[in-house]
Amino acid sequence: MEGVGGVNNADEQLLPGQRRFEESKRFLVGELNAAVTGAFGAGASEIVIWDGHDGSRALSIDNFDPRAKLLQGRPTPPNYYLAEKLYDGILFVGQHAMANAKDGVLAHSQSFSVQQLTLNGRPVGEIGQTAAIAGHFGIPVVMLTGDQAACDELRAIQPQAEVVAVKRLAGRASTLSLSHAEAKKQIEAAARRAVIRVKEFQPWKIDGPVELKFEFRPEGTATAGRTATYRGRTVLEAYEQWLGGR
Repeated sequence: MEGVGGVNNADEQLLPGQRRFEESKRFLVGELNAAVTGAFGAGASEIVIWDGHDGSRALSIDNFDPRAKLLQGRPTPPNYYLAEKLYDGILFVGQHAMANAKDGVLAHSQSFSVQQLTLNGRPVGEIGQTAAIAGHFGIPVVMLTGDQAACDELRAIQPQAEVVAVKRLAGRASTLSLSHAEAKKQIEAAARRAVIRVKEFQPWKIDGPVELKFEFRPEGTATAGRTATYRGRTVLEAYEQWLGGR
């Protein structure tokens, strides 16, 4: 949700009970349905939506395209509900950039308390985490919609990916967003292109062994200044180590 157009305020727009949360959900669903429409229009046979925001509490089965299916649950398993070539491609909708991303809007990596997250020394965020797990199972990421920094982050992993920057940072903390109607128009077109081109993409694979490292911000939380490291023969094993210790 942090990458949806028109969303820029963590105190009002991201969590249930906040003043503008219902508005954020409406924008998220609109962008999501645009992607679903484009993907089905390009010939997708099945679309599964994973509710990845706030412990899978952002979506309902009655407010998205009825041709799609909804996957919810907490906690998310290390495999992100994926299996070997289970899907032909992954499309991100409403995604934010990693912690400390230049010009990122509401940028963070799992938590606002994380200063940096790395895979084998390479800084990644939730985009890179999901892409790496998907790559482990032979599944490429083919599209992303979000702020400009998030689009740039995916392009660094998958240079040919379809992206739609629905907003960008303007000043220190403000954002400049497309209208909701224009965002949906561009997202539908990008999803259509991504599905048409899906066989052109290769999964992002990280060779093992894999070290997953969390570095926490030096102030403000119980984990302040701490570093946590998890290792595995594969990226999936490293994530299993992390989630098993939470």
